[in-house]
Amino acid sequence: MGSYGTGAPYVNGGDVQNKGFEFGANWRDKIQDLTYGINANFSYNKNEVTHIANGEGIIHGPSNILSHQTAELYRAEEGYPIGYFWGYKTAGIFQNNEEVEAYTLNGEAIIPGAVPGDVRFVDRNNDGKIDDNDKCMIGDPNPDINVGFSFNVGYKGFDFNVAATGVIGNQIAKSYRSTNLPFQNYTTTILDRWHGEGTSSSIPRITATGSHINNLYISDLYIQDGDYLRISNITLGYDFKKMFTHLPVSKARLYVTGQNLITITGYDGLDPEVGYGYGSSWANGIDIGSYPVPHVYMIGVSIKY
Repeated sequence: MGSYGTGAPYVNGGDVQNKGFEFGANWRDKIQDLTYGINANFSYNKNEVTHIANGEGIIHGPSNILSHQTAELYRAEEGYPIGYFWGYKTAGIFQNNEEVEAYTLNGEAIIPGAVPGDVRFVDRNNDGKIDDNDKCMIGDPNPDINVGFSFNVGYKGFDFNVAATGVIGNQIAKSYRSTNLPFQNYTTTILDRWHGEGTSSSIPRITATGSHINNLYISDLYIQDGDYLRISNITLGYDFKKMFTHLPVSKARLYVTGQNLITITGYDGLDPEVGYGYGSSWANGIDIGSYPVPHVYMIGVSIKY
């Protein structure tokens, strides 16, 4: 007997294991009129998918994420971190015709039609061609380490506080430009593209059309370390009650605050603190060029009766 109007039931799609540890330390002290405090926290986590409830052991991510006409960028797979980036390894840029002609197996070109300035994709299984069998994990959006730190000091009526946060061990997929549409704006990194022998070993030549394997093949060229340390807050204040004891309040504090003033990172996008997963709750670390965290400057007064 058939049925109509029902869909497949929801099931537990898999199991994810997180292993790690957390460490926190706090210290407060006073030396005559000087008070100070230090807070630090550190956490380490290793993420692994241990089971996927299908025969393949994989939940595939959608296509067209990195750019239009591109294959899946991320996936959940048994034995790997959840949402890891999947694509090709690369071995630089072909610098001249001799390098192109040498990249063969049994006399056959591994990348037919390649010319100087094209990406040298790695034939990982040594079968003489570049296909999905050569793809592997090229990045993990999940940080291995999260850190936090704060320091405060007070002297008579003055107070000063600084706080910082950061992550270590994650990667970011740069998806803030449609790679197969050459008329879209590039970032300034395109100035370092290959335009002759020895000019670049990481950014390929510009092609007349964006629909070229240099752009359409998801590879480690689009993946970059996302480590950063951000000074998230700096505040300096003074309580005028300490100077003018006759004020009819218990506290009259004037303060200035700066937020997100300094970010130390090797990432060359707008902001390394990205969490976008393109609609999948189990994916993240995709930079689509969202507006970065702004610098904020504030002046305020706190009065307490």
